Amino acid sequence: MNIFRKTVSILAVLLLSGLLINGITMTQQLKKIHASLEDNIDALAELNEVQAAIISKNEELERMVDTLDSLDQGLGGTINKTGQTLAYLSSVVDYNADSLRLNDHMVRFSQHSGTNIKSVRFSLAEVEPYLKQLDQILRQLAQTAERDQRHLERINRATRQMNTKIPEVNLP
Repeated sequence: MNIFRKTVSILAVLLLSGLLINGITMTQQLKKIHASLEDNIDALAELNEVQAAIISKNEELERMVDTLDSLDQGLGGTINKTGQTLAYLSSVVDYNADSLRLNDHMVRFSQHSGTNIKSVRFSLAEVEPYLKQLDQILRQLAQTAERDQRHLERINRATRQMNTKIPEVNLP
């Protein structure tokens, strides 16, 4: 019985050693699992921070999209106004082109008029001596007409005077 006891004791020691070794191995595995869980918790915390940052960025992106939408609307208005401005500028360019054509026409007309005025001036220069001579003749004619008028007035006075002396002639 002693052997049996020894065998049972050895078996008990072996069993206890196996349990102890198993417990140690299990403890080591549990420590590894614990360390892995702590790493997972740290990774989850980092993941939460990243997700929070992504959510924050998404909110900023939404604000940016809203800002871009308002910018797009503003740009649409600007494009419309720019189109109107371009249309007005096109009209101004057309008016300027018409004005330039009119100015060119006026320049040609002025040049033609200048040529005509030179011709008239040249003709007047040629006629000037004749006009002076005509002026002298008209002055002489005016003097002659004045003398004739005075002479006719004297004749008229004399005729009236004679008519007053002859009773049968009653002229007014």
